Amino acid sequence: MKKHETFELISYSRFLLKMKETVEVIIGNCYNVSINHVIKNNSVELDGIVILQDTEKITPNIYLNSFYERYLNGESIAMLAHEIVTIYKNSKDIENRESIRFCYEFAEMRDSIIYRIVNFDKNIKLLKDVPHILFLDLAITFHCLIRSNEEGIGTIRITNDHVKSWDIDMNQLIEIARINTPKLFPAVIKSMSEVVFDVVNKKLEAKTDITNHIEQMKIEQKNKEQDEIFSYVIEDSKRHRTDEMYVITNTKGINGASCLLYPNVIKNFADQLDTDFYILPSSIHELILVKATKSLAKQTLMDMVIDVNKTQVPEEEILSNNVYYYSRERDALTL
Repeated sequence: MKKHETFELISYSRFLLKMKETVEVIIGNCYNVSINHVIKNNSVELDGIVILQDTEKITPNIYLNSFYERYLNGESIAMLAHEIVTIYKNSKDIENRESIRFCYEFAEMRDSIIYRIVNFDKNIKLLKDVPHILFLDLAITFHCLIRSNEEGIGTIRITNDHVKSWDIDMNQLIEIARINTPKLFPAVIKSMSEVVFDVVNKKLEAKTDITNHIEQMKIEQKNKEQDEIFSYVIEDSKRHRTDEMYVITNTKGINGASCLLYPNVIKNFADQLDTDFYILPSSIHELILVKATKSLAKQTLMDMVIDVNKTQVPEEEILSNNVYYYSRERDALTL
């Protein structure tokens, strides 16, 4: 009688070591492989595997936490390791194709220094090692943009060690980032209705792309469905007064909440609409501006933000549970 093959699942720490050893065997002796523990936004801690050639100054940090879950679900370490090597090689192809040249020297990095905003309380551990400025309940941090294309962006967080080696002070860092960030990531403001329409359009376009080969009759049916959905969106917008709500982000839609710091962006928009704003931190990627009215209670908005953060926003992307207020009279943001 043939015995069933069994194996014992290894611990997470042992898994990290085995993945490192297996990747080393696959990739060969010309590469250095290491495990890198990373503190991400809001104190989310991850473990990444780093593959680096002697001549390389930058390489992707491939996070292993989700790979461990796949291992627990039955996928072999060898298969996962081969996938990691493929990810690494594909990323190198992209970088070579774009002729990325990365240098840690200040003169080289000056034009790519930008800022972001994060939650202060959720990032106390991380902020010990990075230059930052307190702003309301947030912290302004600084980063170097090393890649920006259709697939997204790549940045490196500026640390206290960077600032020390560059021999610059905080005032210089702030001034450089103040100029670069709006230039590299211009602000975009859309009404909530426009945002909803964009989402609906993208979903319908994706559905249409899949069924491009279907006869004209079904295409006409698609147009009819689109008209019905748009009609529903219009009515729903009226019910929820989305004509009084606006979304502010940047052209990339990544870390767009930093537009909160852009000179005069919110001020000019408030002047244009002749209104004060409540500002809801939807995530680190965008903010929602709500026209301030006497009938609108700030606590109601805060309850909504807290609920959305708990149920809809990934932990790493939460900005704040607070609601901010912009006063035109004082030209000031307050909690």
